Amino acid sequence: MLIGPDRSVALLAVLLLCTTAVVYPRISAGESRGSRSELCRRCAAISPTLLPQQREQKLGPSPDALVESLERALSDGKMQNAHDLLVEILKRPHPTSDVLLRVGIQFAQREIYGDASEAFQRCIQEHAEVFEAYYDLALADIALQQWEHALTTLQQAPQKSKSEILACSYLRGKVEHSQGKVAEAERDLSDAFAGAPQNPTYGMDLGLFHIQQHDYLQAATVFSRAAELNPRSSFLLLGLALSRFLAGQNEQSLATLRKLLSVQPNFAPARVLMTFVLTVEGKLEDAEKIARQGLSAPDASPYLYYLDASVLVKLQSRQYKRIFDELSIARDRIPSCSLCYLTESKAYQAQGNFDAAIADLEAATRMDPNLPEAWYRLASLYRSIGRSDDASRAQDRFQKLKSDKEGREVQMLRENFLQSLDAAQAAQ
Repeated sequence: MLIGPDRSVALLAVLLLCTTAVVYPRISAGESRGSRSELCRRCAAISPTLLPQQREQKLGPSPDALVESLERALSDGKMQNAHDLLVEILKRPHPTSDVLLRVGIQFAQREIYGDASEAFQRCIQEHAEVFEAYYDLALADIALQQWEHALTTLQQAPQKSKSEILACSYLRGKVEHSQGKVAEAERDLSDAFAGAPQNPTYGMDLGLFHIQQHDYLQAATVFSRAAELNPRSSFLLLGLALSRFLAGQNEQSLATLRKLLSVQPNFAPARVLMTFVLTVEGKLEDAEKIARQGLSAPDASPYLYYLDASVLVKLQSRQYKRIFDELSIARDRIPSCSLCYLTESKAYQAQGNFDAAIADLEAATRMDPNLPEAWYRLASLYRSIGRSDDASRAQDRFQKLKSDKEGREVQMLRENFLQSLDAAQAAQ
């Protein structure tokens, strides 16, 4: 028995939407400012009077040399060495804002946010007028889930331009969303996007916000506008296709995906989504063709292995080795893939191997006790081998769960795609 497209939509949602581990934009440096600190001017004034050996003894390594050593240490994975170099840099009187921002960014890019925060805080102490230091510190606070400190940092930031005002509004919206302040988050994220709709990060975050609120039509509106202003952004087009699909606009979603794949034929997330939408539309042969093409890539998505196997089962294919091999790959690479076991059980049942089919369904229900189709199929299989009591319990469990409006397939796919979109935003 098929539980209906809503259940499938849940898997797709999991593939596209973000998980509880929120990914934020990487911390980026502002424009180079070129001015030197008072210490640098004093060093320049006295250096001609010193012999080379005296200069080295008096001044030690230059700030740039220290930063370069720190960067090498981080690249080599020598984190304690890098931390020690940070301490040495922070001990220097009046380090320039460029040095401090550069150091903080190096740590932040490697998700060492505590050390990054120290560098940004020192930059604020020495250069209170530098907006980038506040912005980057707030980002580090967000990564550390220090929400109130992030808001305080943003409130203290000098906002002398429209772009700086919008940047603060955007980050406030991120913090408010994380705090569950939905109305405030929508207001601030919308203000940022309205003020600079050409900024792909603002469009991406507002669109994701609406998807997470299940306001799919509004998400489509945001992604459509953002993609119009950023026509080369594959992830904005992916967000548009996802939101249209989740809004029930399957044909519009497919049209967007065809446009995206015509430009980037090897864009794996688009192939995953197109395979799923075609499956929901009942166009199984087309879906299998798209999946097979995607699986030829060396970095094929594990979700595509699952979808291809699922489509083959629906097509009543007898390519059982291929089905089992693909599900094995998917199960190894997708955390707690109860749907992999559910699909495998269907293949075993088609072979007449009821014991293996039941074992897979039992594994699926242990992994996900709220998976209605697994309980329905278990009830049927238990009944066929004479396990009446087990069949009755499984049937009762199914009856309690079948009213779920959004299927596991859609949930899984939506969450995966949100992760993809968040990761793309982080790289911007």
